[in-house]
Amino acid sequence: MTELVKLDVNQSRELQATILALKAAQRQVRLDINKEARNAIRPLWQQELNSRAHSRMEQALIVARARATASDRGVRVTAANGRELRGGLDPATGWPGAEFGARSKRVSKGEVSKRTRRPYQRDQVINRQFKGRTQHGRIAFDAASAAMTKVVGIWVRTVVGALAAIPGTDINDRK
Repeated sequence: MTELVKLDVNQSRELQATILALKAAQRQVRLDINKEARNAIRPLWQQELNSRAHSRMEQALIVARARATASDRGVRVTAANGRELRGGLDPATGWPGAEFGARSKRVSKGEVSKRTRRPYQRDQVINRQFKGRTQHGRIAFDAASAAMTKVVGIWVRTVVGALAAIPGTDINDRK
């Protein structure tokens, strides 16, 4: 699944200052802050997804492979990553059915009888396992729109708190 929500930091001077302060920090400090932020953000993201996924397929496709990362470029939350499932379904390509639903449709499938070797047509209904089609996402997109302000707040609080804890730095110093 690609990025769910992009936040424009050009509208917020506080977010710009947070990103610049993190970029100016030493590499080891930056890595420690990113690790701390990731550990704070991931449970919130998992909880938001778990509260919206109701079926085992949704859990396996979207929630089980959800990740949250933090860096000096910002925060990224993803869902439906990773290896294919036991039956062969690849979450990277199969997630839209679970997230947006699908319309069931009847298709005819041509087969050859094993016993008589004669071809015949058989109707097959596909996409039955998915809920009805919706324009807006049910799980990850809904969770991202609900949790993104909390996620960004946690990230900013983590960065500012970690930088303020370093001796010799003054976060509140404005020149």
